[in-house]
Amino acid sequence: MKGAALTSAAGAWFGGAHLLLSDDRWTPNRSYWVTRGRAPLSPPLRGPARADVAIVGAGVTGLSTAIHLLQRSPGLRVAVLEAHYAGFGATGRSGGVLGAGTEMGTPEGTADNVALVTGLIDEYGIDCDLDREHEWIDPYRYAAGLKRAAESLGATVHEGTRVTAIRREERIILSGEGFTLTADRVVAATNGYTPRLGIAAARLFPAHTGAAVTVPLPAAVLDALPDDIHVMTSREMYMWGRKAPEGRLLVGAGASYEYGNGLYYDDDRYLFAALRRCLDRTYEALRDYPFEHAWTGPMGCTTDQEPILGEESPGLFYAGGYSGHGLAMGTRAGAFMAGWLDGQAPPGWLLRPTLGLPGEPFRYVGVNMVINLMNLGLVGMPKDD
Repeated sequence: MKGAALTSAAGAWFGGAHLLLSDDRWTPNRSYWVTRGRAPLSPPLRGPARADVAIVGAGVTGLSTAIHLLQRSPGLRVAVLEAHYAGFGATGRSGGVLGAGTEMGTPEGTADNVALVTGLIDEYGIDCDLDREHEWIDPYRYAAGLKRAAESLGATVHEGTRVTAIRREERIILSGEGFTLTADRVVAATNGYTPRLGIAAARLFPAHTGAAVTVPLPAAVLDALPDDIHVMTSREMYMWGRKAPEGRLLVGAGASYEYGNGLYYDDDRYLFAALRRCLDRTYEALRDYPFEHAWTGPMGCTTDQEPILGEESPGLFYAGGYSGHGLAMGTRAGAFMAGWLDGQAPPGWLLRPTLGLPGEPFRYVGVNMVINLMNLGLVGMPKDD
């Protein structure tokens, strides 16, 4: 414990100069899923525009919010603004594993998260390599399908539209390069990116994780592997994985917080070397089959590892903090958010108070110290069965 604490403190101290600089870069999405082919982009927003509800972020939470809101209120003017493309963030970088509940258990309203996802896939004919037996999907294709579903219901999705400022006058005004959007209500569905918008900065933080996919494996090697590798089991920090399309294996691990809620991570060589060693120790038959794709990026977390919904100020809502379990839970959170906007309160546990995070440099030291202690197995959080 003492060593882990000193390691975190040393990182903050010796990082010195660069830690005090603001870094506006975002880790690009280099996931295996995106390399399989990108969907056509919807046009960016230009000039002034108006909406009843504006949603920032076209991952599963934002797109699910749009779909469920328009199912409840057809004809509502709903605009979804995405800085890059639908599925760019944690959605399109995930392992594509569905599951009931959250990182910590199965709180009220989350037992049928998988059924919610598969129901949307069936209803809107989303082609995302759904494996019903193992509860796997291609997460990027799922996001692209949700975008098409939202547009079919009347939502306007603008990709390549990065919100850089949010201000309140009579209504809420979102602005960025070449556009302004005025809305009665706004949902920040940006998960780990949310603190950089100045929203929920004391409640959410981005933790960077990585995943990698092997070259195609011989059938005999692949068949000898378990379908799931510690998915949704073990302690908070672990190697997890699943079989992927084209006879590949996908594995992931790691967590790191970058100073100032940083969204750029450049320490992948260390991460993937460690992941490779762990994989080879666990499954010796894989030693001759290297990673062909490897990627990192931020996911949203909270201090108690449970997701949250909140209202930053009147009419400005947010959701996130899935701690790596956001594919199905983010879809569910979008449904809860749509209900909330329609006058139906979400389950109380989502609106609970959380421990506020301090400012820098204490946030950097504290978050990474806890991550290190979890990696060493010295700290754990009780989970609800």
